[in-house]
Amino acid sequence: MRAKEFINEAQKLSKVVQQAGIYAKRYDGCDQYYDMYRLGVAIAGGDEHPVEGYGPANDSPTVWMYTPAEAEKVAKAEKRQGIKGTTIIGDGQSSELDSINKKSITATRKTNKYGV
Repeated sequence: MRAKEFINEAQKLSKVVQQAGIYAKRYDGCDQYYDMYRLGVAIAGGDEHPVEGYGPANDSPTVWMYTPAEAEKVAKAEKRQGIKGTTIIGDGQSSELDSINKKSITATRKTNKYGV
């Protein structure tokens, strides 16, 4: 098998793909990682949970540290690499959201005409 048989770098889709393919879009101006990730999140959120176009991390790699040991490892690695990160969420304990344990996700029990 020759490489040209399985590597297709052409800008035009073949007739077979055009005929059998489903609806598809290409986003030329988007970064293939963060922008496409944000688009996926916006698609998943739908109209009920709209998502902003860009977040505080934008197109930058981010590190999320859960424990003080992880934060220490990141600090040492930053020092070795000579880089400094921008804090987007301060260190400290995470806490439960205010909406937690306010309403059960389980349906309320309904009794029948026999009281069961």
